[in-house]
Amino acid sequence: MKKILTISLLVIVATSFEGFSQSRHYDSRSLGMGGGGTAYLDGYHSNFVNPANLMINSTNNRPKRSLGLVGGVGFRAGGTLINLDVYDQYLTKGLTLEGDIADNFLTDLFGGSSSNLTRNQSTTFSLVPFGFSNRGNKSSVSLATRVRVTESFTINRGFAELGVYGLDPQELNDVTPVDFSFGAVAFSEISLGYAREILSLPNLLFAKNVKLYAGIAPKYIIGIQNSTLDFNSTIEIQRANNSQYANRIIHNFDYRLNTVGNVSADLREFESDFEQDDSVTPGDYLSGEYANVNASGFGLDMGATLEMDISGVPIIDGFFGKKKTLRVSMSITDIGKITYDENPTSFTANGTFDFTGSGNDQEPGDFYDDLADSLKNKVYGDFDAEDIDGIEYELPTMFNFGASLTMGKLTTSVDYGVGFNDSGTNSKRSTLNLGLEYRLLGLVPLRFGTRVGGYSSTVYSAGAGIDLNFLEFSAGLSLVGNDTENGGSVAAAFSGLVLRF
Repeated sequence: MKKILTISLLVIVATSFEGFSQSRHYDSRSLGMGGGGTAYLDGYHSNFVNPANLMINSTNNRPKRSLGLVGGVGFRAGGTLINLDVYDQYLTKGLTLEGDIADNFLTDLFGGSSSNLTRNQSTTFSLVPFGFSNRGNKSSVSLATRVRVTESFTINRGFAELGVYGLDPQELNDVTPVDFSFGAVAFSEISLGYAREILSLPNLLFAKNVKLYAGIAPKYIIGIQNSTLDFNSTIEIQRANNSQYANRIIHNFDYRLNTVGNVSADLREFESDFEQDDSVTPGDYLSGEYANVNASGFGLDMGATLEMDISGVPIIDGFFGKKKTLRVSMSITDIGKITYDENPTSFTANGTFDFTGSGNDQEPGDFYDDLADSLKNKVYGDFDAEDIDGIEYELPTMFNFGASLTMGKLTTSVDYGVGFNDSGTNSKRSTLNLGLEYRLLGLVPLRFGTRVGGYSSTVYSAGAGIDLNFLEFSAGLSLVGNDTENGGSVAAAFSGLVLRF
């Protein structure tokens, strides 16, 4: 177990240096407004949300060009395993996790008493190292780079029971399933956006100056790392007669680790040397130098935006400003997939770890000392390596629909989104985002929003900063209101250095 956990931990570390993917791209503004942005997110960020928005001027007075240096950083974590309400109830009240308290904790966390129940979490981070956009009268162009990594982790209740109870034969004397899975993928994108005006009408019913924009942003994808680990097992801990301590551990296990690049090469070298000397450890071979190109491919983001002036419609007339701009948009983002085909390898092992001690243990501590020594022997590290065709990663494709209404200093928005797959924090559960921004004195944006649905419980968000015509410095944060509804979520975003000219 120690060696397998060491391998999985090192794989996590190896793939977590880049950043984490999300289903819908967001910046500090859109996160503060609930995480939407289909109809109002402009500049180079629109490459990843709705490229048609390269044509819009969302605050009506921004310069035509924007340049971002580290021009956007975002982090998000969510899932049913992130249940802060349960953790607060049991882990911050001075309670001891044993007996009925431990059982109630696990039951509340997993929603039942079956050891096969599962909970999961996904963590995401996005970094836009460079972005540039130029808005013209009839067409616009942009160039943006983005680094993303997706991480997901799933455990069953049996795994959590082992963590809470330890090797306690009073709690794990029956055969208990202990399973977990882990996946991490890292890649970079170079996106080239293009948008143009395709329709212009001076009047349409109640609206004036009606324009229709369409945009497309093909992107070149550079795959850095892709690793998945599935570990399935059962454990039974027996105790001697008239004793509360364990005297036998039976662990049947079966695992598969799929990975690529230098991780594969390092583990292959370990496998070869392990056959000659089973005292070697994976940590002696995993170098940590895994920022290599292990895949390449293409993706696509595209969308359309209908923009119109509805100043003649009496909506809170004159209170926030005379001009009222309505935008209705739709987009499909992250179309495509890549295959990691640089030294793709599957490492598999199955067997039984049956431990009864040395036979002359005098104290319980002697048993566990012998157990620690035994785990260093040829048990979990005796895996086999086989070539595979590659590891395919499907981008978190998503359909987005949104509308925004800007009335002077006030912008309101609504977004609907649904994922085509469950990649990372993407979800086939549809989401609804509501957002509001008020520009205090015209330069201090105050943002609020909420998101319902998706991969977590209902989320509430807020953001603020300084947003001048030539410079932006702002941040956004979102949290769930009730973790027990459908899991927790936390997200944060920072605008980075954005210059406009």
